[in-house]
Amino acid sequence: QVVAGAAAWGVCPSCLCPQSTPVARMVSQGQGGHEGFSGTPLWKIKEQYAAQREASMAESLAYVAARSKPIVPPNVLVDGICMGGSGAGKPYTRHALVKDFRKVADRSKVDFPMTGLFADQAPIGLYALFDGQSSASEVPGHLAAEYCAKNFHKKVMDNISSLPPNCTSETYVKAALVKSFEDLDKELIETQPDIQDGCGAAVALLVGDMLFTAVLGLCDGLLYEVDGQVKPLGRTQGRPHLEEKSRLQRAGVTVVGTGPGSQIQTADGQLASVTRGMGDVAWKKTPNGVPVLSCIPEIQSTKLSWAEKQKFFLLNSRPVAEAFAEKELVDIALAFPNQPRAAVGEVVTKAVERSAPTAQCTAVEVWLLAGGFLGMAEEVGAETKDEGPAKKKQKTTTDMTSARLRHIMLKFQDGAPKTPDGKKVRSKAEAETLMRKIMRALNEEAKELKSKHRGRKPEDYALKSERFTKLCKEHSECPSAQKGGAMCGDLGWVSKDMQSKRGGNFRELVAALRPGDYSDIATSMEGLHLLQRIA
Repeated sequence: QVVAGAAAWGVCPSCLCPQSTPVARMVSQGQGGHEGFSGTPLWKIKEQYAAQREASMAESLAYVAARSKPIVPPNVLVDGICMGGSGAGKPYTRHALVKDFRKVADRSKVDFPMTGLFADQAPIGLYALFDGQSSASEVPGHLAAEYCAKNFHKKVMDNISSLPPNCTSETYVKAALVKSFEDLDKELIETQPDIQDGCGAAVALLVGDMLFTAVLGLCDGLLYEVDGQVKPLGRTQGRPHLEEKSRLQRAGVTVVGTGPGSQIQTADGQLASVTRGMGDVAWKKTPNGVPVLSCIPEIQSTKLSWAEKQKFFLLNSRPVAEAFAEKELVDIALAFPNQPRAAVGEVVTKAVERSAPTAQCTAVEVWLLAGGFLGMAEEVGAETKDEGPAKKKQKTTTDMTSARLRHIMLKFQDGAPKTPDGKKVRSKAEAETLMRKIMRALNEEAKELKSKHRGRKPEDYALKSERFTKLCKEHSECPSAQKGGAMCGDLGWVSKDMQSKRGGNFRELVAALRPGDYSDIATSMEGLHLLQRIA
């Protein structure tokens, strides 16, 4: 049996050496028997491993190169203001402005994709508003809005960072936004039993030159274009529109009334003005298991041409959306170009006058600055160079990173209604109201000067403003207001270091100014400022 078996396997029965059999021939194939288990020659396997190592090294180097680029924030100015309400308790509306979302992710050790829309360290910003007045219950609450404002950016960060390299197009970013709403709503309902109220939302995500918006409930938003066109961002959801009726019928509710005042009614007689929102547990955990409210927002995406075609977009809480027509909101914003804090301050002040005493009015404006979505790259690059190793530098007479400024300054003091001598102290809100009045007058004059000096650069006629000198002497509480003529309010050349030392958003607003421009309302340790860059 041994002899027969050896012969069958191709070995000599006497010494068990290989014979010229199929097994022996198989061993001698290729390069003298140097094959792997797959039959591929070892020299070829080594080449494949070398190619894989090179590809892996190239990918690592590309990752390091991308990560070594300075993180650039979106080239925008953004601000938001909440005003109104009874003054008791926590606010119903919350807004969260993540001006440099990529930097926040970097500090959290989260890596965003590096392909598609996210290639070349594309600037990313996230701006969100949550309104507890846009809920299904008759009495608004603050808990859901507060929770969403604190946690929404985390969900967006998680979902964007989870996108595969080949799934970073417009469609997938929209899906990531929708999933962020779904994840947060599920977490709110299942893990926060103390939060029974709900809220609406208006969210904008900037990724490079792409704008993604998501609006939920009775909040609203708009995008204004240079040719006068207004693009509504959230009008097709939130109320019992025709598109919603089939879904509502499946949930076992009926629509009562028509138009903006229509409501939904459950079988047991409960009424609600909204059909979509975050939270509102009682309207989502229903007896028949079909939720009445949906947490899916209206999602839109727009490729921006930046300041060449689009100028700004607004996010509004429910009372603001109900107080204004779109044209009136646009007119207010255009009266304060490149000045979002002044614009939203004017919007919410007027909205409070038109709304119920308990209404809380919130608006967020994002103004797109000239220079495209990478307009802040040069500024960030200059700051990165300044932060390098300390070296001896030759002294020069001119600091090229400085800006020559003049200003009007208003002092304020919150929490102290009167001075020791009995005089009333101006609050911050009162100071901003006065500053907006000054800014409106100067912006109107700037239009006249631009028309009069057509074809000339703004810095060439910046000092020709008679109104600035008059208003500065009348209102400014800085000693520089006592200077004569065109020197009135002059701060001279102010370096970046000195701008930063003033605190607040002083440095940020100066960085956005071109010669001749007026700033938005700047804050510092001294008070409020209206700045003009004159060189």
